[in-house]
Amino acid sequence: MKRVVLLDVSAIMYRAFYGNLNMKTKTEPTGAVYGFINTILSIINQLKPDFIGSGFDVKRSTLKRIELYKDYKAQRDSVPEDLLKQIPRIEEFLEYYGIKRVKVEGYEADDVLGSLAKILKNKGAEVYVVTGDKDLSQILDENIKIALLGKGDVGGLKLIETPEDVVEQLGVKPEFIPDLFGLIGDSSDGIPGVRKIGAKKAVAMLERFGSLEGVYENIERLSEISGIGKALINNLKEDREIAFLSKKLATIESLDLDVELDDFKVNKDEDKLHKLFKELEFKSLIKKFGFTQKVEDKKDGQLGLFSFGTQVEQSLNKGIEILPVNQLKDRLKDENLISVYCEVEGRVAFSSESLNLYVKIENEEDKKLLQEILNSDKQFISYNFKNLLKKGQSVKNMKMDLLLGYHLLTNQTREQIEVALSNLLDEEIEKYSDVFGKRKVEELSEEEYSEFLVKRSSGILRSYGVLEEQLKEQNLLDVLNQIEMPLIEVLYSMEKEGIKISTKYFKKYGKELSEKIEMLLKDIYKEAECEFNLNSPKQLGEVLFINLNIPPIKKTKTGFSTDSEVLEKLKEQGHKIAEYILEYRKLTKLNTTYVEPLCKIVDENERVHTTLNQTGTVTGRLSSSDPNLQNIPARTEEGIKIREGFEAKEGYLLLGVDYSQIELRVLAEISQDENLIEAYRNNLDLHRLTAKNIFMLSSEKEVTREQRDIAKIVNFSVIYGKTAFGLSQELKISPKEASEYIERYFKQYPKVKELEEQIIKFAEENGYVETYFKRKRVIDGINSKNRVIKTQAQRMAVNTVIQGTAAEVIKKVMVVLYNWLKDKEDIKMLLQVHDELIFEVKEERAKEYKKEIESLMRESIQFSKVRLEVNGALGKTWAETK
Repeated sequence: MKRVVLLDVSAIMYRAFYGNLNMKTKTEPTGAVYGFINTILSIINQLKPDFIGSGFDVKRSTLKRIELYKDYKAQRDSVPEDLLKQIPRIEEFLEYYGIKRVKVEGYEADDVLGSLAKILKNKGAEVYVVTGDKDLSQILDENIKIALLGKGDVGGLKLIETPEDVVEQLGVKPEFIPDLFGLIGDSSDGIPGVRKIGAKKAVAMLERFGSLEGVYENIERLSEISGIGKALINNLKEDREIAFLSKKLATIESLDLDVELDDFKVNKDEDKLHKLFKELEFKSLIKKFGFTQKVEDKKDGQLGLFSFGTQVEQSLNKGIEILPVNQLKDRLKDENLISVYCEVEGRVAFSSESLNLYVKIENEEDKKLLQEILNSDKQFISYNFKNLLKKGQSVKNMKMDLLLGYHLLTNQTREQIEVALSNLLDEEIEKYSDVFGKRKVEELSEEEYSEFLVKRSSGILRSYGVLEEQLKEQNLLDVLNQIEMPLIEVLYSMEKEGIKISTKYFKKYGKELSEKIEMLLKDIYKEAECEFNLNSPKQLGEVLFINLNIPPIKKTKTGFSTDSEVLEKLKEQGHKIAEYILEYRKLTKLNTTYVEPLCKIVDENERVHTTLNQTGTVTGRLSSSDPNLQNIPARTEEGIKIREGFEAKEGYLLLGVDYSQIELRVLAEISQDENLIEAYRNNLDLHRLTAKNIFMLSSEKEVTREQRDIAKIVNFSVIYGKTAFGLSQELKISPKEASEYIERYFKQYPKVKELEEQIIKFAEENGYVETYFKRKRVIDGINSKNRVIKTQAQRMAVNTVIQGTAAEVIKKVMVVLYNWLKDKEDIKMLLQVHDELIFEVKEERAKEYKKEIESLMRESIQFSKVRLEVNGALGKTWAETK
């Protein structure tokens, strides 16, 4: 029996889009296309079809179901603009690969795929429909199967092949799926269903009475089913029409399509596919398809994008040497530029122009021999040097960290080496799980793991020239070499040192929080008049907007929204339950994110070791993880209480030094606004100065604390690119009033407005923005025709220039401070939290060090017109340093 695979194009391309958001060439986004093609190849590999077809959706406004129910799919978001741009490329691929595309006006892809499946089954084929939608299981029979995207092992297809599989997924047999949705509805499609009927009760009804018709024929007997009372039966009676309408909306239509099996025969046009892949810069796909890669002409004496990889490729055929560590020094003696790569401790791969070497570190002597090599005058390149340092090694000459270089080039915040190498080289680098599945490294032979590791070390070596050339072309080498590379050792030393906590304090505070959380839970249940799963958005939505009959604020694809924005609005309306839930969420998050976990991850000295990430944000800011110590609220009572649990070790104090209004000072320097510069030159209170203006106060009139707080928000709103509407929401004033504040602000600081306009214009013309120190960030959507997307992109552009510059000031200063203190035993730098640095200093020298550090932080970065200022404080706990 011949096998046909039918593809739900929309489902596949949406998954591909969100899985590859940052991929693009200089002229167009490409992630959805790349992910789509790889998904198709994976499907073909798993299902091995003889024929392939695809079904396309049409515009919602043309659907016949809307004639039945005007709100059908009304809440669906419009297609993301970057995905919209890629759909023609996806269609090109399908055309060039020879995959038949079927679209029927008025009907959805589900109707098309369901109809095709039945027609082709009747022509003697076995059919697999690849989709993300379980609802399509209603068409399943002996020769029609469903393959669900990303639901199988290691992200593959989950095959639904029998009625029992459908029951396991949805609770009912295939033929009763429309009946199920007639009762429960489907919020993602806007199918209403019957009020207050969930899947559990609906399945029980259908098990008892067979179908929706059976349920209504036996409506007076429904009370025999546990949990179904008079109120629910009443809803069923009142919503009878809606129930049958919902069933009809959920039923796959049978369309009369004139197709033959041979219409779905695949016929690839390799020349066109090759041309498409070259245009989209899909080097790994060019190799995967076996297309010959032409060596690009040399330009300006430099190797072309592919020629470097091709040239060094020849050296990969030299094989891999697995050797003892004591032979490593001799084998590398004539090599100068060497790539080194390590994922698990004790296994290291090296590659050079003529060698691929793999060693296993067996003992301390091996470790010393390895360290001798890494401390030699040879130049090393790697991917994530910090990981190597964490494995107990140091490296004298770190020529380039590809993780950082690739991040600067692409703004990519994912750290997988496979992503970077696949995009820089003309080959696909498979992930560990794709190669070895769930096998652990210890279960692999030396030959297997050495090949895996050397593929990466050789890939790093081959990528180096390509990446360096692109960084040079983008004027990013200075950012890499002067800011990011020197910071690696700094961050590693801070992570290694850690910061002490008091587990006794946190256990006590955790108990207090748990008691408060328990009380809040009782208050919430009392207001709700029932107990429910507070962590279930669906149940919470039902309690608030159905049981308590509160008018809903907004809906999502899965039902009522219960996010913090919605709850804040309900709190403003006077709903006590919303106030309690917000407090419950806040305290629960503090307890589960910090208080409970911190006590579990301390070392033997009660010290916590965070990870400081250089590639975790697109603005250049450092991020913190495992645990995230940058998200502890700074000014709230709870945040201060958590900081009280971080303390100095015996005989030491914590020193906290932070920059005063660094982002506003950066704004003054970059904009060169005279009024801003003058305010900082004369050491004036900028927030009071702004308040005088926006509230139009006379010179003798005092600024109130509330007015200063509002002015402070206005000052920072400019940096974050807030609109009048956004400002009005934060200040709880009218948009008109907020607009007047912003207008007066720009009148007071006119060059700030000019700067914003310049940044936005530059972004529109170039597609990216630059910080003061020349870091780049691509600004997606800056030329969008969608006003919401464009406004968001404009905010992003302005924010990146200011916030990114401030982040780089901190990084540069951290390097200066580290070089000053690294040989001192009585002071260590422990933490960086945005514009704040935390040190642990010997008590008797604390004041002296405080003075020196404040001076270094003030003087290390010299702007032309604005002086940086700092505030320092000493204390036994982190809370006391604020």
